[in-house]
Amino acid sequence: MRRLQSLEAIEKLKNGDRHVLRHAEWLKYLFLTEEKNVNLERVPSLEKMPSNPVLLYVEKTLCILEQADIPEREKTIIEEVLVWSETAKCGQPHKRKEWRDKGFQLAIHNIGSAQIYANRSRPFLPERQDTEELVYLLILTHGLVGQYIRGESRYRQLEPLIDWMEASRQADIDMKRVLYVLNKCIIAGVSAALWESVKHDVSGVVAQLSEGERKRELPFAERLKKLRQQAIDMGENGSRYEQYLTKHSAENALRRLFGQVDLWYVESALSSFSFEEFVKIFLLIRRFVNPLSVRHISFEPLMKDIYRDYQGVRHTNIYKKRIIEAYLKEMSVTDLLHGEAPVNEHVSLAVQPFDAASEIIGVTFSFSKAGLKLIEFCQEAEKSPLYERAIVLLYDFFEFRKDSFDRLQNEQAYLSDMNGAEDYKKKIADYAVGEKMLDIGAGGGVMLDLLTEYHPEAEVIGIDLSVNVIEELQKRKVREHKPWKVKQADALDLPEYIEKESVDTIVFSSILHELFSYVPYEGRKFNHRVISQALKSAFEVLRPKGRIIIRDGIMTGDKDAVRRIRFKDPDGMAFLKRYVRDFKGRQVQILEMEKDAATLYVNDAMEFLYTYTWGEEAYPHEVQEQFGYFTPSEFRACIEKELGGRANVLVFEHYLQKGYEEYLSPKVDVTDQNGETVSLPDSTCFIVIEKKHR
Repeated sequence: MRRLQSLEAIEKLKNGDRHVLRHAEWLKYLFLTEEKNVNLERVPSLEKMPSNPVLLYVEKTLCILEQADIPEREKTIIEEVLVWSETAKCGQPHKRKEWRDKGFQLAIHNIGSAQIYANRSRPFLPERQDTEELVYLLILTHGLVGQYIRGESRYRQLEPLIDWMEASRQADIDMKRVLYVLNKCIIAGVSAALWESVKHDVSGVVAQLSEGERKRELPFAERLKKLRQQAIDMGENGSRYEQYLTKHSAENALRRLFGQVDLWYVESALSSFSFEEFVKIFLLIRRFVNPLSVRHISFEPLMKDIYRDYQGVRHTNIYKKRIIEAYLKEMSVTDLLHGEAPVNEHVSLAVQPFDAASEIIGVTFSFSKAGLKLIEFCQEAEKSPLYERAIVLLYDFFEFRKDSFDRLQNEQAYLSDMNGAEDYKKKIADYAVGEKMLDIGAGGGVMLDLLTEYHPEAEVIGIDLSVNVIEELQKRKVREHKPWKVKQADALDLPEYIEKESVDTIVFSSILHELFSYVPYEGRKFNHRVISQALKSAFEVLRPKGRIIIRDGIMTGDKDAVRRIRFKDPDGMAFLKRYVRDFKGRQVQILEMEKDAATLYVNDAMEFLYTYTWGEEAYPHEVQEQFGYFTPSEFRACIEKELGGRANVLVFEHYLQKGYEEYLSPKVDVTDQNGETVSLPDSTCFIVIEKKHR
């Protein structure tokens, strides 16, 4: 098996031989570039992206081709296609300007690359005309089989291949094999797993082309589902698309638009948006484009704008996404079809023509300069106690409501933490009773899973105020076929959402301290009245013999006791000083300070240690929260006062979380004021309250 010349050239270049660039024009463009035009949905980290990802990708496709067992003539043709097909994504700035001045369509990479290939600096040889025409057509249609399979490209864009096959006399080329191997290189170069998932579909499309089939456009409904496949895989219900479009009289408008355009980077840019938002975005686009001229709609600009790195990993920029979501929420489908779309001075759809005739347009959302600065500020504040205040500013600026427990960019990490804390939740499931159960602050859904596992006949409902949490749970419910339900509702006013005396079990698992910390009840946060209101709200919807189950933080009753914390980490004292300054729950007092140790009241010491345990990543949120808000006797008194004689406390336990002292021991020594080693006080309570009959 011969070594491909293109791979030999790349190898020489990697070894420092730049002379190869004189003889390999395609390699010069791929190598000498500042561009990084790749599909970001498959990039793990933007910051760690290689300096020349396009060249690396082309090299991967060539390596796959080199292993293919096909005739040399066909391999040579495919090799030439592969080395030129990505050139429109690269090139030095002056070269790209030259191409644009010539009218090359760099925004649609297969078209631009075909134009660059046709314009390359080599003499025209009549004897190679048929071969060069084939290479040109294969570059021009490069990737369109995959685009068609995922619903982005129309089948008609592949018809030039059928025309060539019908007119060509080159019987020594098996076009079915060439197209199959070429597409294997293109797709497997992105991901071997992706190729395995679509190779059967590729084979089917290649067979249609080889047999000269022309009328194979996807039905509108099928194309729509293909465009939403990632969202469907994540739990979106694709069976409701047609019902939604019919209800809002939007199908004809979208059908006509989709019938005349090819789409680029749709899934990469829009899969995290809901179907309703997806529809509104396309209806907005429809208002901005010339329906007589537009032929290509590229979401590459939005794809580049909507992603950012968070903790070293590529994520959707949740700040921009939520702002766009709020903007879209202001408008109805009816208004977008027939009326006026509302104007927002800080965010708007941005449609950019990529050619003089406006056949090719790019789509993104633009933000005001002030809005962008505020988004940047929020991103910078993520590891700072300023974060919560920054988010309030962001929401106020863009004029939409922040949910009390909306952690924005940190939501995924929070849900992961919630899902990891399973052990104590099994005990909660053991005490749950009845046919209808509510999990207040459902988080990642672990409690929902355990309740349905232990009580398969019960109706289990997750309650949360956060839109993000409800959306993620709903997607997971569909994706994993979960029997539980979810409902956005306010735990402080459950009778507004749930029928009175209709629920058998209500679970507050590590959520009361969040209500206490985040909800400005009666005008202020850290108000014990919020706990009272949560208990009364739950009691109203609880049936007689029903149970409220609480697992949460607790303070020790001996409030005057002190603890000396000696840090084993040299940065520990700095962490404590910063914590004392930043903690929002109450004023923490350092009674005595040493070089590597400090003495505090016991409850202040424990509150600090909870945050110290979580570490830097959780710090901005932990300093906003007070885990212990009642002593055991205060908790009992609150239950008796607010729920009265109908509340029967079946279980009232408090304990130190198992393994906590062992976990802290490498970090700190905790003693009393005399330096004697003492056990840490109880930090967690477990309470079961049963509602008596009248």
